[in-house]
Amino acid sequence: MSTRTMKAVRLSEYGQPEVLQYVDVPLPEVATGEVLVRVRATSASYWDLLYRRGGLTPPPGRPPLPLPFQLGREAAGEVVAVDTGVSRFKPGDRVVAMTCPACGNCEYCMRGLDNLCVDTTLPGYQRFGGYAQYVSRRDSELLRAPDEVPFEKLACLLWSYATVWRMAITRGSLRPGQDVLITAASSGMGTAAIQIARLGGARRIFATTGSAEKSDQLKRMGVDEVLDYREGNVPARVRELTNGAGVDLVLEFVGGDMFALGMQCLRMAGNLVSVAQHGGRMVTIDLGLLYRSDLTIHGARASTRRDQELVLALCASGKIDPVIHRVLPLRDAAEAHRILERQEHIGKIVLVP
Repeated sequence: MSTRTMKAVRLSEYGQPEVLQYVDVPLPEVATGEVLVRVRATSASYWDLLYRRGGLTPPPGRPPLPLPFQLGREAAGEVVAVDTGVSRFKPGDRVVAMTCPACGNCEYCMRGLDNLCVDTTLPGYQRFGGYAQYVSRRDSELLRAPDEVPFEKLACLLWSYATVWRMAITRGSLRPGQDVLITAASSGMGTAAIQIARLGGARRIFATTGSAEKSDQLKRMGVDEVLDYREGNVPARVRELTNGAGVDLVLEFVGGDMFALGMQCLRMAGNLVSVAQHGGRMVTIDLGLLYRSDLTIHGARASTRRDQELVLALCASGKIDPVIHRVLPLRDAAEAHRILERQEHIGKIVLVP
C-alpha cells in the first residue's frame, strides 16, 4: 500500500462522547500469521459506551484495559494484504472479524466452550477494535463473509446475533411453542432476540421498552405484546396475558431491577438468561420464588466460533436480517454514542469509515 497512515476514532481518556477523536494514526503492521483488512463497516454498541465512560473492568488475572484505545467490537471489510504464511485468505476476499476469537488450545476451547477462552485478546476490549479504516487480525480470527450480505449488515451480526443465539438456543433451550419475554427489546441485541425467538418457534413474544413510541415498530418486527416497564406492573400484566402461568423464557439484556422483574414473569420451571449489567451489577432476588417455582438462571458470555459461523449462514439464507437504525460516517462516532445514550434507536448504529 502506498499510504502508511489511516483515519481512526480513538479515546485517550474516559468521559463524554466528546473524548472520541477522529485522528490520523499509523497503519497497522501485519505481523506473522496476520491479515490487513480494510474496514467497510463497524458498529457502535453499549459495550463501547461503557468502555468510553470507564465502566468496564478487565477479566480476572488480565492487565488493566488500555488507553489510548480504539473501540469497536465488530468489523467487516475486505482483505488488502496478508503475511507470507497466510493461505486461507487473499487480497480482495470479503471477511468479517470474529468478535470472540479464541486460541483453540486452552481447556475451555478443547471442551467446545471457546466463548470462555482464557488465552485471547478481544477486539474493542483488550485490543484495538473496528473504529478505523484498517485493522489487522490473525487469519484464525476472520470468517469468510457471504457475498450477498452488505457490509453494513455484516457489521451487526456477530456481537448481537451470535450472543443472542447462545442465550436463547444453547443456554435458554428455547423450544417451539414457548412464550418468551425480551427486555430492552429495541436494542441491537433485543431486536436480534425478536428474530431468533421467532426462528426458534416461540409461540408468543413479549417485550419491554421504556418508550411508547417504539411499540408499533416492535410489533411490526414480530412482538405480540409490548410492555412499558415505566408504567404499570409488568409481571402482573404478563400473568394476565398468559392465563396466570408466566413465560417459559426471559432473555434479559439490562441487569439490576430488570433482572428481578424478569424472574417474576417466569412460569414454573422457566429459564432466565442474563447477559448484561449496565442496569446494575448487584440485584436482590427472592429465593423463595427461585425454589418454589423450580426456576433456572443462566449467565451467558459472548459466543463460540460455531455460533458466529451459524448466524452468518442464517443471514446469508435470509432467515435473520439485522435491524439498522442509522448509518453514520466514522467521523461521527461521538454522535452515534449520543444516539445510544438517548435511547432513540431501534436496532444498531453502523459506522462507515
